[in-house]
Amino acid sequence: MCTHNRMTLDADHRMHDYKLRHAMHLDRRNITQVHADDFEISDRIFDAFSMLNEGRYFFIENLDKHRTLWSQGALRDLGLPSEHIDNCRDYWKMRVHPDDLEACVNDIDQVYNGTKHRRVMQYRVRNAVGDYVLCRARGFRIDGDGNVPSLYVGELVNHSLAETVDAATGLGTQRMLANAIDACRRDRCETGLIAVRVRGTTKLNELYGAEAVDNMLAEYAGRMLSITRGRSRVYRSRSVQFVVLSNDLDHEAFEQLTRHLKEAVFAPVQIAGDTITPVCLVVPAFYEHLTHQATAVLGELDRRLRTAGGLVPNDSLPIPEAERKSAIAERIDSLTGLYRPSEFMRRANAFLEARRDGAWCIATVDMGHMRLFNEWYGQAEGDRLLADVGTVLKDIENAGMGVAGYWGQDDFCVLIPFKHITVHQIYNRVREAVARHGGGVGFWPSMGVYPIDSNEEITIDAQAKAMFTNRRAKNDFKKRIAIFCPEEYKREIVFNRTLTEFQYALSNGRITYYLQPQVDMETGEIIGAEALTRWIDKDGSLISPATFIPALEESGFVVTLDKYVWQGVAMWLRERLNRGLRVVPISLNVSRVDILACDVAEHMGSLAAQYNLPPELMHIEITETAYTGESEAVDKLTADLHTRGFSTYMDDFGTGQSTLAMLKNVNVDVIKLDRTFVPTDRDQGRSAQIVSSMLEMAQSLHLPVVVEGVETNEQANMLRQMGARYAQGFLYYRPMPAKDFEALLDGGNNN
Repeated sequence: MCTHNRMTLDADHRMHDYKLRHAMHLDRRNITQVHADDFEISDRIFDAFSMLNEGRYFFIENLDKHRTLWSQGALRDLGLPSEHIDNCRDYWKMRVHPDDLEACVNDIDQVYNGTKHRRVMQYRVRNAVGDYVLCRARGFRIDGDGNVPSLYVGELVNHSLAETVDAATGLGTQRMLANAIDACRRDRCETGLIAVRVRGTTKLNELYGAEAVDNMLAEYAGRMLSITRGRSRVYRSRSVQFVVLSNDLDHEAFEQLTRHLKEAVFAPVQIAGDTITPVCLVVPAFYEHLTHQATAVLGELDRRLRTAGGLVPNDSLPIPEAERKSAIAERIDSLTGLYRPSEFMRRANAFLEARRDGAWCIATVDMGHMRLFNEWYGQAEGDRLLADVGTVLKDIENAGMGVAGYWGQDDFCVLIPFKHITVHQIYNRVREAVARHGGGVGFWPSMGVYPIDSNEEITIDAQAKAMFTNRRAKNDFKKRIAIFCPEEYKREIVFNRTLTEFQYALSNGRITYYLQPQVDMETGEIIGAEALTRWIDKDGSLISPATFIPALEESGFVVTLDKYVWQGVAMWLRERLNRGLRVVPISLNVSRVDILACDVAEHMGSLAAQYNLPPELMHIEITETAYTGESEAVDKLTADLHTRGFSTYMDDFGTGQSTLAMLKNVNVDVIKLDRTFVPTDRDQGRSAQIVSSMLEMAQSLHLPVVVEGVETNEQANMLRQMGARYAQGFLYYRPMPAKDFEALLDGGNNN
C-alpha cells in the first residue's frame, strides 16, 4: 500500500473517541496505483467507460476490502478527494443530505450484508461547490467465492448534468421521446408507438414505498428492453407510463412486437419480496408517416390509454392480502410493534396536521449499554426489554398522546407534547420497564428532547437533533433527560464543518507548513527551524491554527495532519540534499494524540529510511503536557527515539503542571521555554527571576534551552545576560514558506 494511504489508515483506524468515521485520501498525483485486481478491471477499460456519459459516474467497490474505485468525473463534479475511497459507506455519510441519510445507509447496509443484490435509490448529494444535487444510484452486488472478491458495481447519475435520462429506469425521458418523434416526422418514415401504463401505483406506494415501486418499474423497463433491443427504443414518458418507438419495422413486425410486449408486461413481477400482477394497459399506434408534431401525437396516445382504461380509478385496484402483510412488515417493527423510521415520519406529520395547537417535541430514548446488557442477561432477555419499552411507547400512542417509532438496535423515537410533566412521566414509565429486567444504574435509559413548531414538517433532521441532545443526557446520571441547546448544536455543526473543510483542504493541497528559524543569539546564525502547520484558505489567506487544531485534536485527525507535515518536511530535506544545498535540523511537533494513536518512533524511523535522512536532521518536539499527562508513554517514546538516533525537545515548557525539579527525571535533549515566560516591560522583575531559575536548572543538567517568543532587542539582551543562547521569535524571523527559508539558507544572510 502507498505511503500516503498507510499514513491515512493508521490515523483513522487508531483515533480515539470520535464517531464520525471516514478515511482521508490525497490527490491522485501523489499516490501510487491501487492494485487493479482489487476490482477485476484494468484502469484503461474503467477510464474508457468513465468517459462515455456526462454526469454519470461509474464505481466498483471491493466489498471484502471496503475499497471503492470511482470514475474521474466524480472527482471533478462531486469533489471526491480521490478516485480510491476506503470505507466508502462512512465517507458518504458526510455527503448525503441529512433528510436522505437514514434511508441511504439502510439501503447500502443491505448490499453490504448480502440481503440485497440489486440497488436503485435516489438521494441528494453535495457536489464540488457545496450544493446538494439530486442523484440516482444503481448497482449490483456480485458475490465472491473466497478466491475472488465480492464486488458492488454500478453508477451514480447526477440529475443536474444528466437530465435526459430517467434515473430509476435508465431510459430516455419524455423530452428525448418528443425529439425522436419529431425526427420520424421529418424523415417521413413508418413509425410505430406502443404506450404502456402501469395501474395502481399510488396504492403500491402507500404499501411498499416509492423506492420499491421504482424498482418494480425498472424491472418492467428491463423486460421491454430485452424484447425491443436493437429494433426499437424505449422511453419513460411519465411517472408510470412507457412508450416504445420503432421506425424500422413494417406493420406486421410491429404487431408481433406488440404481442411480445404484452406477454412481458402482463407477467407477474416482484416488489419488496412479494409477487404481484399489477394491471397494465398496452396501446399500439402505427403511422405510415407522421403529420403532427410530438405534442399532438403523445396527446393521442394518452386519449387511447384513457379509453382503454375505462372509468376505473387508477388507485382503487385491490391489493392481495399476502402483499398487504408484507407491506405492514416493511412499515412496522415486529419486535417492538412500533413504526419504522420512514413510516414514523409520515405518521408523525399526519398527527401534527390534525393538531396545530400546543407545543410538541421529538424525543429519542436510548438504552444504556444495551450490548453489555445482552452479554450479561442474554439476547432473549434483551429482546424482551426492547419489546416492553415498545409496549410503553405504543400505549402512549394508543392514548392519542403522540406517535412512537423504533430506529433499530436500542434507539426509540416519539412525538409527544412538549410539557415538563409529560416528558418526565414518559421517561419514568420507560425506566420502570427497564428496571424490571436489570436494576443497574448503568442500564438506565436516556432521553434527548428536541422542541418543534406545530407547523414544522418533521424530518430526519429533527430526530438527528434529538439524538445529538441524547448524548449529553447519557453522560448525566443525575438528569437523564436533556433539552436541545441550539448553541451546543451550532458548535457541533462548526466542528463537523471544520473536519469536512480540512479534508477538502488536505486533498486540494491547501494544507502545508511554514518554517520558523531558530538562531544563535550570539552570532545570529540559523541553527535550525520549526515546522508549523498552515492552512491556506481558498482566497489565499491563512486560517489561524487556533480555529482548527482543537477540532483535529478532539477528533483524532491531528494524527493525519501531523504525519502529512512530517512527510512534507522529509521530502524537502531530501530534495535539498540531492541538490547539494545546505540544510539545518527541522523540529517536528508531536502531540499527545499522536503518542496515543500511533507508534511515533517507528513512523519517524520509517520516514528517515524512506528518504535516506540522517536522524539528526529531524528533531522531535513533544509538548510538556504530554510529558506530564502521559509520562510512561512519553518515556518509552523518547527512549525509542534515542535508540534510533533522534533528538527530543520538550516543547512549551512551563505551561503545564511541571516543576523545575521534574527536569532531572525526563529523558529529553533540549528544553523549549514557552513564550509566556519571556520578560516584558510590565513584569521584567518577576519573569526574569523565573526565567533565570529555569536557565540555571537546565544548565546544571547540561540541557540546552531554546527560548520562544523573543520579539524585542531588550528581551534578547536580557536573555543573553542570563545565559540563554538560542532563541526563536519575531525579532529574528517570522514563520515563512519553505521557498523563503531556502532563500535565507542559500543567500548566506542569516541576519
